Amino acid sequence: MGRRNKCKPRLIPQQDKRICASICFCQLMVVTSCVSLIYLTVAIYIPAYRTFNSEFELTPVMCQTINTSMHNNCSWASCGEWCLTKTSGFCPQIHVTTRQNGTTLQLHNCTKLASVSCPEVNQENFTRYNCNNGTQCRTLTGFFNCSKGFCDDWATKYLCHYKADGVTIDSEKDNAKLNGFFECKDARCTKIKRAFSCDRYCDEIHTTSNNMYVYVDETLYMTNCETAVATTANNGKEDNYAVNATTIWTKTSDEDVVMLSCNTIQGRENMLNLTDCINGTIFNYSDIPKPKINFTTFWSLATKFRSFVDVHQKFLPMQSNITIYNTSYLFINLDGCVNTLKGECKEFLLTHGKDGRNQTASSRFTCFYKKNDSSMVVARHDLNKTWHDFIIALSVPSAVFVVSFISLCTIMQMVKVGDDAKMRCKYCMGNKDREQSEIMVSNSKYEVSSPSDGPLRRDETPLIRS
Repeated sequence: MGRRNKCKPRLIPQQDKRICASICFCQLMVVTSCVSLIYLTVAIYIPAYRTFNSEFELTPVMCQTINTSMHNNCSWASCGEWCLTKTSGFCPQIHVTTRQNGTTLQLHNCTKLASVSCPEVNQENFTRYNCNNGTQCRTLTGFFNCSKGFCDDWATKYLCHYKADGVTIDSEKDNAKLNGFFECKDARCTKIKRAFSCDRYCDEIHTTSNNMYVYVDETLYMTNCETAVATTANNGKEDNYAVNATTIWTKTSDEDVVMLSCNTIQGRENMLNLTDCINGTIFNYSDIPKPKINFTTFWSLATKFRSFVDVHQKFLPMQSNITIYNTSYLFINLDGCVNTLKGECKEFLLTHGKDGRNQTASSRFTCFYKKNDSSMVVARHDLNKTWHDFIIALSVPSAVFVVSFISLCTIMQMVKVGDDAKMRCKYCMGNKDREQSEIMVSNSKYEVSSPSDGPLRRDETPLIRS
């Protein structure tokens, strides 16, 4: 029986790491850029297209929150985290009134500037009682907001006006039923069923020697000024416009007291700069209680003014005269969502969601509206930033894709796989490498067979196949 001859197995040589790394890197960049383009289509390109065609006014106006509500599930939300999914769980709904910007004002020759703040009460600062403990609520007395047996003491922070007309619960025995607002006396708690109002405990306002009261957010500024100069004028519901410095009020009598509401205030020596000022009214000095009053009394004076600062409502107009829309939905942007996943919506709710409950200041901020459409306004609408983000989001992945694809095509033309299964650059080999490659190619034309049972004997010749 003849001997069986087998071909020697070919060894696969080690590849050039530089060539392999270049191919793998370019393939990775092509795949990454393709995925980025698909994702950015939903996150950037489509929202940018909608923004460019939204027809929102580019000049910002002012919005003021009138109602804020929270829902677990809702059809719309003022702000949602992650635009690729429907908002659920955290679902704030903010309604606002939209108006034109107020007057930009300067107060000259001001003295005795003072301020009193009455900030909103932080819910975390309430004293909490755990009625599930069995002993903490044995002598519970006061006005409480309870939930599942845990009661927060509101009496130390608010003066509330209510009528306790609900069921009476023993806070020691029926602590699980403590849900809602209760008036408690020695652990006997009566539920409050009807709506009520509360006043915060704030520092008192000194009312002597002041002829100017400026209300900014939760702070009341008091001073004594000589003149008020305006640099912008209002035109009803149309955009306001800049004017030469115009004196709109001059102190002529100690009996005149001016009250107004502004968005910001900055002091410089004896001059104050104010923005977005509205509701300019004049009161009689004798009608304001002396020597000090609380915030509740101060707020009650709002309707007791003697006259307007400007009867033509061109300067310091009443809010009703420059209101564009009475009620609109507020969205953080045109899509009503953000993709940063940094808790922007919770911060947005804190800054834009105060609706003036319990005599607190309503959130006041710039916004953008669409003419002849009162359904919605947006807090963010910047076409320049949208263009900037769109160009970067389109150019970077596109450039990476094009460069990587061209690089792969170039490598395909420059790299040659020899008969020894090794990749080589056709244009990078020297003379020595080229001669060695030719020898290996010529040798690969022949296959040498050898017996399977041992080396060749002297009288045997190898079998050569061409």
